[in-house]
Amino acid sequence: MDDHPVHLKERFTLFAQKYIAGRDLNTHAFPFDIWEKMAVEGLLDLGVKERPADHYLSLAMAGEALVEAGGNLGLALSWLMQQIVSRFFIMGFGNTRQQGYFSALSSGKKTVCLAISEPETGAHPKYLRTRALPEGDHYVLSGEKTYLTNGPIADLFVVIAITGEQGPKKRFTAFIVPKESPGLSITPIDIPFLKPSPHGSLHLDHCLIPKENMLWREGSAYEDMVLLFRELEDALMMGPLVGAMERQIELLIPLIMEKGHSDESASTLGLMQALIHVERLLAYAAAGMLDSDTRGEAFLSMLLVFRALARQFVSLSEEVMSKDAAGPALTILRNDFHYAIHIADTIARIKQKKLGESLLSTK
Repeated sequence: MDDHPVHLKERFTLFAQKYIAGRDLNTHAFPFDIWEKMAVEGLLDLGVKERPADHYLSLAMAGEALVEAGGNLGLALSWLMQQIVSRFFIMGFGNTRQQGYFSALSSGKKTVCLAISEPETGAHPKYLRTRALPEGDHYVLSGEKTYLTNGPIADLFVVIAITGEQGPKKRFTAFIVPKESPGLSITPIDIPFLKPSPHGSLHLDHCLIPKENMLWREGSAYEDMVLLFRELEDALMMGPLVGAMERQIELLIPLIMEKGHSDESASTLGLMQALIHVERLLAYAAAGMLDSDTRGEAFLSMLLVFRALARQFVSLSEEVMSKDAAGPALTILRNDFHYAIHIADTIARIKQKKLGESLLSTK
C-alpha cells in the first residue's frame, strides 16, 4: 500500500466523505462502527507500524483530510491520540514484549490512552500526586487522572506516576496499565466540546502492576517523554485544525452568498483563506521538523504563531457571519475549533514569555 503522504491524504479524504460527512456526531456515543471501518481500511496503524522518514507529515496531512472532508474535529482528535500515543510512547520507549500490543492497536481491537493530568492541577509536575510504590515484583499505583482523551473506551493506559524524589524534585515513571487491572476504574466526564471524542477520569486505588509494565526506565518519564510529547501533540494537532479552518470556509461561503456578499465580506473571506494557506505551511513544516528530529526556537515559534493566527481566523469568521446565522454544523465546528486552540494556553504563554526573556537577557 502506498504510504506517500499525499496518497494517504487522498485515502483519508475518501474515507471521511464516505463514512463521516453528513453523520450527526454531536453526541457522547462514540461511533465504534467508524472506528472499526478505520481499522479495516488500515487507517489506525499509521502510528504503530514502522513508517518512512515522513511519518509525522503523513499524520498531519491525514488529520487535516479527516476534518476537512468529514467536518468533525472530535473524532479526528481521538484518532490522532491513538496514533501518537502508540507511536511515541509504546513504539518509542517500549521493549519487545510491550511492542506486542501493536497488532491489537493497529487492528482497532485495543485503544490506548495517555494519563498525565490530574484534578485541579493539570499536568504541572510540581503538583502531580499519583504515586507508584514498589512492592516485591510489582508497583502499587494510587491516584487520580482526569480529562483523558479516549479514557472511557481505552483498553490500555500509559500512566505517569511519581516513583521518588531527588531533593525537591519529583521523579516520574511511565507504566502500561491494562483496563482490567484490579483497583482501576474509569468515569466518563461530560465535556461540551469535541464530541464524539470521549473523555474520562481514571481512578487508581492500590492498583497492582507488574514491574515489567514499566515503560522505559524509572524516574525519567517527565524529561524523556512528557515534555517532548507536549510539543508533539501541539504540532500534530495543527493538521486537523487546518482541516477545520477549510471546512469552516466551505460552510461560510453559501451563507454569505445567501445574505448577499459585500466587498468587505469578500475581503475578509480572502484574508481567512490566506491564513489557511499560511497555517498549512506551518503545520507541514512543524511535522517535517519532527520527522527530522529538529526542534528549537524555530519549532517553538511555529507552534506559537499557529495559535496566534488561529485566533485571528476565529475573529474574522465572527466578523463575516454572526453566530445566530451560522447554522448548527458551522456553530459546532466553530465552538470545537475555539476550544481546541485554547487547550494548554497557560503552557504556551509560559513558552512565549521565556522566548521574550531570552531576547531581553542578551541586551
